[in-house]
Amino acid sequence: MKDKIYNFFSFIGEYSIYGLLFFLPISNALVEIFAGFMLFGFTGRKIIKPDFKYLKSWPNIFILLFFIFSAFSLLNSGQYLDKSLRALTGKWTQYLGIYFIIQDTVCSRKILKRAMIVFLSSALLAVSSGLSQYFFGIEFLRNNNIFATNTGMRAITSSFAHYNDFGSYLVAVSSLLLALLLSPKMIKVRAYGLLIFAVLSVTAIIFTLSRGSWIALVASCILLIVLSGRDLKRLIPIFLVAGVMFFFPMFHERLFFVFKEGGDSDRFRIWLAAWKMINDHPFFGLGVGTFMANFSKYLPGATIAYAHNCYLQIWAETGIFSLVSFLGFIVSFLYLGAKKFIATGDLLLLGLLAGAVGFLTHSFFDTNLYSLRLAILFWVWAGLIMARRKFS
Repeated sequence: MKDKIYNFFSFIGEYSIYGLLFFLPISNALVEIFAGFMLFGFTGRKIIKPDFKYLKSWPNIFILLFFIFSAFSLLNSGQYLDKSLRALTGKWTQYLGIYFIIQDTVCSRKILKRAMIVFLSSALLAVSSGLSQYFFGIEFLRNNNIFATNTGMRAITSSFAHYNDFGSYLVAVSSLLLALLLSPKMIKVRAYGLLIFAVLSVTAIIFTLSRGSWIALVASCILLIVLSGRDLKRLIPIFLVAGVMFFFPMFHERLFFVFKEGGDSDRFRIWLAAWKMINDHPFFGLGVGTFMANFSKYLPGATIAYAHNCYLQIWAETGIFSLVSFLGFIVSFLYLGAKKFIATGDLLLLGLLAGAVGFLTHSFFDTNLYSLRLAILFWVWAGLIMARRKFS
């Protein structure tokens, strides 16, 4: 009877992961509902079999230190203490909870493979919706109109609120597809299908006009090339498509817009304001979750909510010890993941690693870790990389 109840909770936890991944580009509400079911399944299993040995690893130690130092930042929150408490006990607790739950729930390659199939099925919908938005002016998942940039160019968002968000999501999708295409044993029909999907995904990234996503995809591809050591012939059509598209004047102009007068002046001003915050409270920050509340004091008249650089925002809100802990977490989980890939040659793991590197690269230019769906995507990815270490 005990085993049946345990299996019931395991079933709920596993299929909640699939639900969360499928609805990631579609609905915030459904993502949070499935995250709740994940917690329910995890709690039930741990009541029956309270095994937490998997927590003993350097990445988990670093991320717990990050949470502790973030809690210390409450000392500087002042009048915004309620905001800090909500950010710490709400968002960050939820994100880290997902990370730890994924590690424990994904206990076999079969579950990992199913999760990636579900993720890519949903991604195909999101990519198709984004491309339809480019050609018809509106996408079909949430009926979003195409986005007009400040220079009048048209950028696709698909079902996401902003083209940068969609671009960051697509980097994870494309990284996974590119890694899977490196398999020498794949049957031709499947290889051609993945190749077409990868071309569409990379094309969609270009149509987002998100330069941060373009840079992130390059970083992801560099990791794929360095770690894989495989024949890259299958990826040539994708690189050719991307290369040819960048010769079109609109994409070339967008890529170098940052160097033109008025290009990214707002982003640089925001970074300078964030640096002023850091100078005022370098060790424990101004308080987790208070960046928006304090921002106008450092850049009067501005209404920007985020730093457009996740690392600067972590430092400004929670201090240098918190940032160092977070960077230690990043380095250690990527190192352990790369070590596991070298030992197993698992291309799913390589795709996850490349996607994580791309995501973290883009986070230097945007707010990925503070956007619900993107933040959850990252913590799921980190959890899957850590989970993959447990099985052969």
